[in-house]
Amino acid sequence: MIGRGARLAWRALNRFWDHNGPDRAAAVAYYTLLSLLPLLIFLISAAAQILGSFDAAYRATFAFFRGVIMHMDEESQQALRAFVERSVRFQWPGILVLAWTGRRTFASLFSALDAVFERPSRSFAKGNLVALAMVTLTGLGVLATMAFSMALAAVEGALRRLAGESGSHLFQGLGAFLWTDAFPAAVTFTFFFILYRFSPRYVRTKEALIGAAVAAILWEAAKAVFALYVRNLAHYAGLYGALEGVIVLGLWLELSVSIILYGGEIVALATPAPTPAATPALAPVAETPEASPTRSEI
Repeated sequence: MIGRGARLAWRALNRFWDHNGPDRAAAVAYYTLLSLLPLLIFLISAAAQILGSFDAAYRATFAFFRGVIMHMDEESQQALRAFVERSVRFQWPGILVLAWTGRRTFASLFSALDAVFERPSRSFAKGNLVALAMVTLTGLGVLATMAFSMALAAVEGALRRLAGESGSHLFQGLGAFLWTDAFPAAVTFTFFFILYRFSPRYVRTKEALIGAAVAAILWEAAKAVFALYVRNLAHYAGLYGALEGVIVLGLWLELSVSIILYGGEIVALATPAPTPAATPALAPVAETPEASPTRSEI
């Protein structure tokens, strides 16, 4: 089993290079970098319109995207919050325009996954509809994040009242683990599973779960390594100045997309090829014996 998994991982790595994975990841990261701000404004605006609270919508959106923007420095995050707060006062027509702009992130990612699975790309209309559906699903994920946060706070408060001061630290640590570790990992796994299960064609649930598990493990490991790299090795401030946060975010997006595409290669290799429909066999034609010549013919 271990040897088979190692061979599968090696073949997936070779396919990743054969399909120009690094170049495709850089292209998707570029489109994501351009579309991320409109997507964030759309999600925060829509959540604020529904719930009537900018702060709650902002916290839920950034908790949902914690793995994406976690490597931005505090100054860049504050500048991003100020810009979003000034731009968030959109009515629904403007919010829908932002959703159309933010769809480019998923459209470019789906195009790269089509190349991974060696399938023809969707038509323009269908591809945009699928990308908009993913934007809508992301918005629902933000609302689910807000609901989870409120439910977790309510449960933690009730447990503190029941346990008293002695057990308050235990429940506080448990809540912090669920919010900062378990919930982001669950969101990451679910996102990868949806990508692999519904983006390409002919992918079964089993193979999508395998690819999502591999990609989630690699992504969580990459988060820790990249955070160490940013803290101790990367020093862009002297060269790029205020653009430091954008440069770091771009590098992280490229690494993240590379992991997604590599997981897609694993799913593509693990998915059995569709068998063509069997054609019905033709009944054998009975050979008729040649008629013997009659006396008149002789």
